[in-house]
Amino acid sequence: MKTIKKLQLAAAVAAGLTLAGCGSDSDNAVDPCLTADCTASGFVLPEDAIYVSADAADGTDLKNAIITALTDVADNAVIVLPEGEFIVSASITVTDATGITITGHGMDATKLDFSTAPEDDGFKFTGGTDITIRDLGVYEAPKNAIKADGVNGIHMTYTAAVWETDLELGGDNNGAYGLYPVSSQNVLMENNYSKGSADAGIYVGQSNNIVVRNNIAEHNVAGIEIENSTMADVYNNQAFDNSAGILSFDLPGLPQAYGGGVRIFSNNTYDNNTTNVGAGAVSLAPSGTGILIFATSDVEIYNNTITDNDTAGIEIASYFLADDDLANYGTNYGATIATGWSPLIKNINMHDNTFTDNSLASPPKAGLLQEIMGGYLVGQNATGAPQTPPAIIYGGIGQLLANAGLLEGFDALVNESAKADGVDHDLYVTGDLICAHDNINNNTSTDNDVNIGLVYGFNPFDAANWNDDQSAPVPTLRIDTMENQTLLNCTPATRLQPAVVTIKGTTYGCTADDSRLAACNL
Repeated sequence: MKTIKKLQLAAAVAAGLTLAGCGSDSDNAVDPCLTADCTASGFVLPEDAIYVSADAADGTDLKNAIITALTDVADNAVIVLPEGEFIVSASITVTDATGITITGHGMDATKLDFSTAPEDDGFKFTGGTDITIRDLGVYEAPKNAIKADGVNGIHMTYTAAVWETDLELGGDNNGAYGLYPVSSQNVLMENNYSKGSADAGIYVGQSNNIVVRNNIAEHNVAGIEIENSTMADVYNNQAFDNSAGILSFDLPGLPQAYGGGVRIFSNNTYDNNTTNVGAGAVSLAPSGTGILIFATSDVEIYNNTITDNDTAGIEIASYFLADDDLANYGTNYGATIATGWSPLIKNINMHDNTFTDNSLASPPKAGLLQEIMGGYLVGQNATGAPQTPPAIIYGGIGQLLANAGLLEGFDALVNESAKADGVDHDLYVTGDLICAHDNINNNTSTDNDVNIGLVYGFNPFDAANWNDDQSAPVPTLRIDTMENQTLLNCTPATRLQPAVVTIKGTTYGCTADDSRLAACNL
C-alpha cells in the first residue's frame, strides 16, 4: 500500500499541484479563468504580459529569447514562457529586478531542460525586490535549479526542480540545490516539487521571515532544509524517499551566523531511507531520518506525521558530533562564536507528533549516529537487553560537557550582544530544554514501543558517562519509552511565534492568509 501511495503522489504532482490553484476560493465568485488566459494553477496572465516565443516548437533553445525579454525589463512586468518542452543552453541571470513575475503555463506544461548549459544555475536572481517565479519546471540544471541571492521578497510557487537520475544509481552528479533562496528576506516557497537534488531539494539559507508550505520533496539527499535562518514556518509539506526528510541546521562561518525561531509542523515525512550521497554538511545526515535538528536552537516540532524512517523519526545533535576536537574550538570557531554561533543547542520543543514504525530497520542505515552508538541501534540497550531503538534520538554530548564545566574556555569567545533576538542564549545553563511531550505512539505492532534515546548522559558526576580515566565522554544510549519518559520530560514556558512574510504589500503565513488553517491553530 505504501508503494502505491508513493507512485500516486509522484504521478499526481504535475496534475495535483498545478490544478490546486484553479478556480476561485469562493463558490459564489466568478472564476476569472473563464474569461482570461490562466496558467494551470489559476494565475491570470495580464493583457500586457510579455510572451516569449509563444509558438516555439518542442526542442527549441529559448536561451536568447529569454535573455532578450529580461534585458532592461520594466518593473512589475510579467514574462510568460511558452508551453512545451524546451532547451535552455545557458544560465539565466536576473539582477536587481523589481516586482517581476516569470511564469510558464504549469510545472508540467512548461519544461526547461538546462542539461546542455555550462556549469551554473538554471535561473539565478541576484538582488532585487518582490520577484515571483511560477508554473514551470527546471530540469537537469548543472549546478542549482533556481537560486535567489539577496532578494527581499522571493516567491516560488507551482515550480518544479528535477533531476531524473536516481541518487543511488549515479545521481551524486546531480545538481546540488533545487529551489534555493539564500541571504534573502521575505521568502515564500509554496506548492513546489523537487526531486533528485544531491544536496537539498527545497532549501532556505541565511534568510529571515520564511514560509515553506504545501511542497513535495522526494528522492533528494535532504528534502527540505532551513539553514542559519530566523523566523521560519515549515508546514503542510510532504517529504519522502529522501535520505533525510526535513532539516534545520546552523553551520559555522557563514555570513549570517545563526538561526532560530523555526517551526516545523503538520508535515508528512516518511520513508526517507535513500542512501546519502551528499557532500559537505548534508553528508552528516543519517539516511533513514524523518527530521534532523543540527547545532541550531529555538525550534518547535509538532503535529507532524513521521512514518517508516529506518534510523529515527527525529534526531537532535550538537556540532560536537561533527567535530569533537574540543581543544581547538577557539582556534577553529572563535570568530564565528563571537558573532553568535554556538555548537550547542537549546530550546527544542517536540510535541503532538505521530510516530509510526520508525527506527525498526535491522541493521539500521549506516551513518553518523550508527557510528557513534555502535551496536546499540541494532535492537539492544546498554545492558544488552532487547530494545526497540529510539524514534527520537538526542545526542546530549554538548549538554554533558557544559554541565561538567569543560566549556568554560568558550566564555571569552561569546559575545552575547551579537544576539538581538531577545532569547537567552547562555551556553552554560544546565537545563537546555530539549523537550519531548504529548507525542503519539502509532506503531503497527504492539510489541514495539515508541522510544526516546539519549546518547550521552547529562550528569557529569556519573562515572558511566566517561572513559576510565575520566578524560573523555563515552556514549551510553539511555532509552526510555515515550509514555511516562524521564529523559526529555519538560515543556518550555512559551511557544515560538509564527513567521510572517510580506511580498508586494501582501502578508502570508499563519497570521495572514492561512489564519483559518487548522494547522496554524494548534
